[in-house]
Amino acid sequence: MIYIERTEVAADKAPLVLWDNILLNGTVTASTEATDAPIENALTDSTWDYWQPTTTSGTVSLSLGSSTTASALGIAAHDLGSKGATVTVKRGATTVATINPTDDTPILILFASSSSSTWSVEITGASSAFSIGNMVLGVPLIFESGVVPSYTPSYMADNVELLMNQSLGGQFFQNRVIRKSAETSIQLNILERSFIEGATFQNFRDYYNDGKTFYWAAGPSVFEKDVAFCRRTNGGEMKPTFENTGIFYRVGLQLEAYIG
Repeated sequence: MIYIERTEVAADKAPLVLWDNILLNGTVTASTEATDAPIENALTDSTWDYWQPTTTSGTVSLSLGSSTTASALGIAAHDLGSKGATVTVKRGATTVATINPTDDTPILILFASSSSSTWSVEITGASSAFSIGNMVLGVPLIFESGVVPSYTPSYMADNVELLMNQSLGGQFFQNRVIRKSAETSIQLNILERSFIEGATFQNFRDYYNDGKTFYWAAGPSVFEKDVAFCRRTNGGEMKPTFENTGIFYRVGLQLEAYIG
């Protein structure tokens, strides 16, 4: 679910990715962590391991060498909704966002852009010890030209692999789910050459092509459920293509999304 904790702007209708994690640029500590579930687990691409406190509350604190800007927080592979927890994001001692997750799907929180050398994420009010598999804090990369139809939202792009069972006489037996995943294909509208060839986009393209994880949202103020913790599919490298005699580029993304 997407939560916009500031005044909405026109760019909130545009797709974005959150990938450049400032939590990796400083010293991260947790107020409490189980022996086999340290905070470092929430800073990796993997979802099978996680940070878990020893109590029903916990704070993740970031200390940076210099003032650094952030305007979004992504959380995935968590159980905060089912545990009834509250998430509070702070810049120094100032609260910039407070939300109550309604379920355990990936979370994207957008708040007013600001800078600080210290940031924190407080989790309170859980019914029991919670877990978080991934956390990203930073500034999203926005694709202002939008998505070209047709497009399948990530939360409706399920792939369900079944172990099918049927008797020799044609009777149905109970099926069993072997694996669940999600895949969707995204075609972005034409983007200006200066944007595609700029350092910010090229840094993301390298990151994406290396198969790293990130958060995708098709239009936060329009499609509030469409947020995914994802990575590119095998063979889905990003290869921008010239359009309009080289004035613009067309870009596609092939995404595999996490399903808990």
